[in-house]
Amino acid sequence: MSIMCDWLHKYGNYGKNEDNSITRTGGTPAYYEVVNALRSEMDKLGMQTDVDAVGNLHGYLSGSDKNAKSIAIGSHLDTVICGGVFDGMMGVIGGLEVVRRLRESKTVLRHPIEVFGFDLEESSPLGGTFGSRCMTGTVDTGAPNFEQNIRKFGWTVHGVESAKRDVTKFGCYLEYHIEQGDYLDHHQIDIGAVSGVVGIVRYTVRATGLSNHAGTTMMRNRRDALVAMSKLIVAAEKKARELSDTLVFTVGKISVLPGAENVIPGECEATFEFRHMDKKITDQFFEAIQTIAAGIPECTFSFVNTCAKYSTPCDPKLIQTIVGVLEEMDVTYTTMPSGAGHDANALAHVGIPIGMIFVPSVAGISHHGKEWTDDRHVDMGVEALYRTVLKVDEMNF
Repeated sequence: MSIMCDWLHKYGNYGKNEDNSITRTGGTPAYYEVVNALRSEMDKLGMQTDVDAVGNLHGYLSGSDKNAKSIAIGSHLDTVICGGVFDGMMGVIGGLEVVRRLRESKTVLRHPIEVFGFDLEESSPLGGTFGSRCMTGTVDTGAPNFEQNIRKFGWTVHGVESAKRDVTKFGCYLEYHIEQGDYLDHHQIDIGAVSGVVGIVRYTVRATGLSNHAGTTMMRNRRDALVAMSKLIVAAEKKARELSDTLVFTVGKISVLPGAENVIPGECEATFEFRHMDKKITDQFFEAIQTIAAGIPECTFSFVNTCAKYSTPCDPKLIQTIVGVLEEMDVTYTTMPSGAGHDANALAHVGIPIGMIFVPSVAGISHHGKEWTDDRHVDMGVEALYRTVLKVDEMNF
């Protein structure tokens, strides 16, 4: 087993459950345990290390040109509840492997290398990509309930604000990640050069009807909010398939009121999420959903936007560089969008050029204990990352 794979399986298993899944949610003891372990590895590699007030791990390796901007590499160290070994962790270990190879070969790059292990990339009351958004200074510390929510982690507003770094010092950001979908695995493609991260739009949708007695209210007189919401969901799912092959639509949460088995639901609330690279498609889809809702007579619908992270393109020069590396390696590859959000989003939103490399998730499984990527693809991907770093070091930012 390679050093890369050995590190990945060793540190990726921190927070292991009895069923072999991983629970290492952000800000928890299990999370800080792996932060301290990886910081020790960074120290052994001769990196300058620190952990900020929100748990972001950071290692710095100087370059030969003190005026050159940094090549940043990173991903996240937290997992979802009952998640897997590879999601996020592989990208951080990949950054360490790049530094290990440089040290082993006594190669000194012109640009500094900075490796990040971000906290709270996964969804939480603080929102996704929290650690990387703190690092870029884009967290709204004045948002409702913000101070109350960070207090649960033992943090303060001052601490959150202190995590901000000078983003003008970064020349680019590279992230190595599993695909988390099945495209590469299904088509037996070794590596994906990521073209961009899709937009994520979420709405809280509420159907309002009329609660009434389940036994005495005849079907013709019912204003059942759950039935109305079900009609909207089914019609919206059909519309999503018609609009675009790459538009995805998910209803991940649904609740009814009053929630009694012998009472017709008078209210039903659900989360609607849709993702696509093109904002025009997500806008068109939402308009279609509103039109469908207006045609469902038994209830009225309201829509509250809760998330609007529009698509983030990867830097064309970095895409071209990654593709050139993959052609040199003589592997099968494709250029593809990411259907999942990543820390790269947060860095791109403050103007840092981003590039991403994907390797297959077996059977498209992720956010699950059975998440898996074969060792040969792990090693193939980190080889691509290492070669990309060497190429990028030749650039001027």
